[in-house]
Amino acid sequence: MEQITKEEFFSLTKRFSYIPFTQSEGFWCMHSIERADRFVFFINNKELPQIGCMAYVTSFFNKKMLQIEGECLLSKTIEEELIYNFYEEITKTGYDFIEINSSLQYNTNYEIGIRRAGYLRPVGLFSTTLSILVDLTKPIEYDKNWQKNSKKAENQNLSFRTITNPIKDDFQDYLLMEGELKHRKKFHNGLSTVQQLEALFFKNEFFLFFVENEQKQRVAGMIIHTHNSRAISVYSVTTKEGRAVSASFFLRKKMFSYLAECKNIKDCDMGRISPSSSQKNNLYLFKNGVKGEHIVYNGEWSWYKRRLYRPLMYFVKKYLFKRTEV
Repeated sequence: MEQITKEEFFSLTKRFSYIPFTQSEGFWCMHSIERADRFVFFINNKELPQIGCMAYVTSFFNKKMLQIEGECLLSKTIEEELIYNFYEEITKTGYDFIEINSSLQYNTNYEIGIRRAGYLRPVGLFSTTLSILVDLTKPIEYDKNWQKNSKKAENQNLSFRTITNPIKDDFQDYLLMEGELKHRKKFHNGLSTVQQLEALFFKNEFFLFFVENEQKQRVAGMIIHTHNSRAISVYSVTTKEGRAVSASFFLRKKMFSYLAECKNIKDCDMGRISPSSSQKNNLYLFKNGVKGEHIVYNGEWSWYKRRLYRPLMYFVKKYLFKRTEV
């Protein structure tokens, strides 16, 4: 395993079959605006690259933590020894904490390899491992709620817009809708500046879609990432006016058609689902109305230099980082 430069990383991985959006160059551009020096890059072998990742370095209480949001793979065929060797080598890089969150579809070889490398599931989980994969090569089935709302949307004279070369005005429109969403749902995560969006769209890896109502007002938006034949929903927003005309249902259906017919995309990941007993279950019901395949990601794994750090890290993530358990 070798630590390499950013330029080497994106050059070596550009032909890999699997690159999650969290390992894309656009994602790096967006998150490096404030602290580009916080990122480090690893590859198993520069001569024969098979697996690699970029990671974010953070510090607290005089300790260093490495955060890895997924990994890039040359082949989707997961080999136990590859996972074991790569992640075991990362434990030797001098960090006190290593936190991994893999969105690669669950594989037993992955779990065996990473456990052999010394990683365990963290004390508490803060991201769901569930999602829905929609096969775009065949007709998509929808539940009764989707059928009802789709019919409603079709009678509203809505328009679907694909923004292939977004400009500042497009980003501002998206952020206005997201601001309304944050206010309504009382959360603070997500996108916040035009500069972030300009950086995210620096490479042709992400796509922006809008729905406009009869008055040409943008009432829903979505950002997706594509790589090879797979797409994933990354961010989505709907305004109060959009909810009244079922714009989110209209947007998803049109987006599925566009990806299949214009981009030759075969699968679309709905971007995690969170079944719940709370109001959050509404988002799950919305996504689950598309009859796709329920899948599980490899999810969260942790390695700690000392055993004591394992329970302490739970309190750091929950109370210092303000994360919500799932």
